[in-house]
Amino acid sequence: MFYDNEPKYRQEEIKSLIQSLKDPGKFSILLLGKRGTGKSHWLQQIYDHRDEVKASDCFSTIHTVNGVIAKDYGKKDWEKHFKQANNGLLIVDEVEELNKASQAILFEFLSTVDGKYGLDKKEYCCRIVFVSTFDIKTLRDTEQYLSHKFYDRISQLVVQLPSFEDKNKNIIADFQATWKKMTFPDNELPNDLFNNWLNDNSHKFYGNFRDLDKLAINWRNCQISGIEKDKIFEKVTKEFFEIYHFPKHDSENNNAFYINADMDFYKDMQPNFKNFVKGYAKKLYGEGYRIAPERKPFGVPYRTMDRW
Repeated sequence: MFYDNEPKYRQEEIKSLIQSLKDPGKFSILLLGKRGTGKSHWLQQIYDHRDEVKASDCFSTIHTVNGVIAKDYGKKDWEKHFKQANNGLLIVDEVEELNKASQAILFEFLSTVDGKYGLDKKEYCCRIVFVSTFDIKTLRDTEQYLSHKFYDRISQLVVQLPSFEDKNKNIIADFQATWKKMTFPDNELPNDLFNNWLNDNSHKFYGNFRDLDKLAINWRNCQISGIEKDKIFEKVTKEFFEIYHFPKHDSENNNAFYINADMDFYKDMQPNFKNFVKGYAKKLYGEGYRIAPERKPFGVPYRTMDRW
C-alpha cells in the first residue's frame, strides 16, 4: 500500500480514515489533528490511490472549501460547492471558522434523502470530510465554535491523526522521509548528532511535519551555501527555536474567550464564557478543582461551577 513506509501508529489512523471514507452509509467524517500532522496530505493521497484502496465510489473529483473564506456563506454559496463536489470528495477545512448562520444552512444541506445532499432538492452525491486543528473537547463540549446540533451532524465518524507530541519514536524516519520528499540527496542527510537532537526535542515539534520541512530546507540551504559541516548543526538548531519553530497552540482553551457578531449574549456568550472558565479551572487544578484556594476557583464557589 502507498502508506506502508509510515510508522505503525500513523498507518492505523490512515486505515481508519480510508475505512470511514469507504463506509457505505456515507456519513459525515470529522478529521482532527494538530497543524502539520498531514490531514490534507492524506486525504489527497487516498484520493490519488482510490482504486488501490477500493474507495473509488463517489471519488471522481476532490473539492476543498476553507472555513475562513466560507465563514458567512449563504445558500447559493453552499449550493455552488456541493455542485462542484458532486460525485466526489468535499472537504470543509478549518470548519470551526464557520459562523453559526452558515452552520445552520450547511446543516440543512447535510440532511439526506436516499443518501443525497441538497437544500430544496436532494441531488448531490458526495463524501464529506470536515477538518479541524482543534481538539474534540473544544468542538464538542462548548458552543463557542460549533453549535451542538451542527457538531453532532458532522461527527458521525471521527478520525484523529496523532502529532509528534503524542508519538515521537519515529521522528528520525519521519525526517528522512521529509528529506526524500524534498528530493535532497540521500548521501547528504544530517548526521547522528542531529538525529539525537531530533529525538531529544521531538516533544517540542508543535508544527509537526511543517517543522521538519523547515529543518530539512534550512539544513540543505546551509550545505549548498558551503557552510562548514561542523557549523551547520549549530546554526540550524539555533535558528529553529529562534525563528522557524511553530509555537505551541492550546486548542482546548487558547487562554482566551472569543465572541463574534453572530452571538447572542444570553444564548451564546454567557454559557460559553462559563464553560471556558470551568474548563480553565479544570486545566489549572485538575478534575478536582475543589482544591482551589478556599474551594473557590477564581472566587466562584465550586458548587456553582459544578452547575455550569
